[in-house]
Amino acid sequence: MLELWNKGRELRALRALDAASALLTVGVGEAGMAVLQRLLATVFECGTGGASAAVELARAEDALIGLPLDTEQTEAAARAWLAEAHRQRALERAQETGADPELAEEALLKHPAWLLHQLDPLARRIRLVHASTGRTATEVSRAAGLEGHLLARWSRGATRPNAGQRRALARAFGLAPGWLGVQRDTIPDAVLYQADGGCPCGVGAARFAASALDVRPFKAAWGQLGLFCTGCGQPYLVEPDGRFHPVPAIGTGRYTHSFGALADGVQPDGAIGPELSCPWPIAHWYAPAGLNRRGALRVPDVYRSPPSAAGGD
Repeated sequence: MLELWNKGRELRALRALDAASALLTVGVGEAGMAVLQRLLATVFECGTGGASAAVELARAEDALIGLPLDTEQTEAAARAWLAEAHRQRALERAQETGADPELAEEALLKHPAWLLHQLDPLARRIRLVHASTGRTATEVSRAAGLEGHLLARWSRGATRPNAGQRRALARAFGLAPGWLGVQRDTIPDAVLYQADGGCPCGVGAARFAASALDVRPFKAAWGQLGLFCTGCGQPYLVEPDGRFHPVPAIGTGRYTHSFGALADGVQPDGAIGPELSCPWPIAHWYAPAGLNRRGALRVPDVYRSPPSAAGGD
């Protein structure tokens, strides 16, 4: 899989790990577990898995067996669980292909995907916001008045910015400074990956349409109904307590899991729904009038306002 690794796969895996870590820290119910299945399948597919999204969805479902519902984890514990699930999948893949398990594990530990497990929330946040803005490191560094090499070091988690550098970087990104404050260095942005009773794009619950999450379900759980926002096209699974979890597609080309709902003519990505190769969730990064995805992206409203005083999401 190393020969298939590229920037697109890196971003998809990073977004999946960030969202999965955030959901594990707040505790999820059955709908959240279905979302975790797709996120974990993306990590498997990008890192060490086979070519079939269907196979990786099945392996992810197996990995989730025994994970307790509604049980909050620390961010460090969430990352450790995700890394172990990834390692086990790599060993399974070795058995499937007849490869030596020890050599397969050694290859995984050298794979760029494995390094993503080591990134704390601050490094992930910097990388994801930077990538989503579409600006080069030189452009961001110049806007922040910082030396060019610093952004790369912070994105790798090699070092952390000081107070002044944090304020400068937040200004360059268009973020409220609190999102890069030291109190959030180890807190994932769960607020991006769940909503309470509505879509962050501003469309109310009355404007949601129900449809299957996948028009080609291989299994009933994968074809279950979701709610699709008619404003931005974001699909969700919903918990009984009203929490909305955005659902990603996985895969590329003919293996992509497409979303079937075309509510009110909303069709954000042609025949294929939004997935993790794009800034995600779409509801946070695009206003309803901005679905053509051209030009600079609007920084999500949640990032332009200070985080909650408690430091959580």
